[in-house]
Amino acid sequence: MRLRLWIRRIGAILGTVALGALIGFLIPTIAAEYAPAPVHQPLPAGTAQSSTNQELPIARAFIDAFVVNDQPRLKELGAAEIDTVKANDLAQQVQNVGQPVLLGSIGGPGISIQAYASVATMNDGTKTILSWRVVTTSGRAALVLPPNGLDPRP
Repeated sequence: MRLRLWIRRIGAILGTVALGALIGFLIPTIAAEYAPAPVHQPLPAGTAQSSTNQELPIARAFIDAFVVNDQPRLKELGAAEIDTVKANDLAQQVQNVGQPVLLGSIGGPGISIQAYASVATMNDGTKTILSWRVVTTSGRAALVLPPNGLDPRP
């Protein structure tokens, strides 16, 4: 008889603790679910939320190696085969490429795009401005190829 009484008391205590833990979890969860969302201030027109002008060192190392066709450095940076071929093509088409200048960058969680431009002297002696976009994802840089031109015929 006494054992049954002790088991009931211990059961009541454990049930109270379990009910308190359940209510202690449910009330804040429900309150957070039905609370109004915080109001965000709108950004001024023309600005991107994640836009920064901070250059990533991996992107700078990649573009510096790309414009001088430094194949061992590109391989060391983990460049894709298409990027090394494009660097080789660039080296065959130009006499001299100036130091690339960062035009801007935009990034988000885990990804960043940097835009660069440089003055180049082509093989025929003309000067032109070349531009590149470098995308970095998870610490690896790659060249973003420009889109194909639009067909002038409708």
